[in-house]
Amino acid sequence: MQGFIIQITPQKNESVILQILTPKKIKKLYRFYGARHSIIQLGKKVDFEIEYQASFLPKMRNITPINFSFERKLERLYIWQHFIQLLYKHCIDVEEIEEFYYEMLEFGAYKMQLQNPIRVVLEMYISLLNFEGRLPDFSECFLCGGELGGEISLGRAFLPAHPSCMDYASSTFLHKDIAKLFAILSSVHLDDDKVARLYKVFQLGI
Repeated sequence: MQGFIIQITPQKNESVILQILTPKKIKKLYRFYGARHSIIQLGKKVDFEIEYQASFLPKMRNITPINFSFERKLERLYIWQHFIQLLYKHCIDVEEIEEFYYEMLEFGAYKMQLQNPIRVVLEMYISLLNFEGRLPDFSECFLCGGELGGEISLGRAFLPAHPSCMDYASSTFLHKDIAKLFAILSSVHLDDDKVARLYKVFQLGI
């Protein structure tokens, strides 16, 4: 079985409890002496077996890492792990899960090796919003309900608002740029400055 490690909870004697996102479930597994193994790393894709126990959590055994070249680059790894942390919080207390989430991480991990990591994460997030039916339609400000103009600000989950309604807004975006971003699920038409500012909005939380 294969999956991504999305949460690590240390236990006594250097053991850990792991949350593993697989194609259909988020599995909660116990790993003995897990802290001594470098492959027990947040965001890591692993192949593993499960040993079921009557009295405790199932045990994760025979772990084989599935490596990606971006994991050797600290900046890319940090951005990847931050996305994983936000995804875990988004999926907390969920056990059954659609295959979309696993495929999103798998495709994203391959793209992280070559593409701008911030763009990869943003496009993963937008695809998640689209899958969950949470893409806003940009017809009105989510705060006051008024019609949006040529410039907008974005709140958590990329909800659009008038710049004047967002007292904590750090920047504004062209309405047409963000509408296109959500229409094509790609940041190819945006320059790096706009992408960096969108990433700051993303960091508010999924």
